[in-house]
Amino acid sequence: MMLSDEDIKHAIQAGDLVVTPFRDDFVKGCSVTMHLGEHLLKPLPGKVVDVKNNIAPDYLEIEITSDKPYALQPGEFLLGHTYQTVTVGPSLGFLIEGRSTLARVGLTIVQTAMIVNPGHKDRTVTLELANHGPNAILLYPRMRIARVALFELKTPSKLEYDAQGGKYRTQKSVGRPIFKNEILED
Repeated sequence: MMLSDEDIKHAIQAGDLVVTPFRDDFVKGCSVTMHLGEHLLKPLPGKVVDVKNNIAPDYLEIEITSDKPYALQPGEFLLGHTYQTVTVGPSLGFLIEGRSTLARVGLTIVQTAMIVNPGHKDRTVTLELANHGPNAILLYPRMRIARVALFELKTPSKLEYDAQGGKYRTQKSVGRPIFKNEILED
């Protein structure tokens, strides 16, 4: 069952969902608005990504400010993060997706990694920003970037992300890829 605005407020009051910073106006009819954080990672060309041998691209670190936004060019890809940190309790499902307004100009914020697992504790959510439109899009810190849909799990998850040693559990900002156990061995 997907949570309504009243369900979301109840989950926050009960501590099952923690969003920091939080304001009541972030809650919509069945979602929570998230904002863009100030750190971006731009993958640099020149490497062959190899998940078996843990070879990832090098990244240019970019910090944006309200006076110095980043112009995401058509066809460009960046990693970003939410301004808010979130904690997801064991009874909640958490899906993050882009906003319709930004999608209408070509911006996607999640390519495939839209699930945040139960047990994600006090961390930002890494975003996969891509411009599929014909025009550059300015990215400002704290701009409305995403929305979160929440649903109640039928039974609480026993496999909480942080407690099970999730590979991104120590990242506090935008997360670089970590390749671990990517190839199924016989």
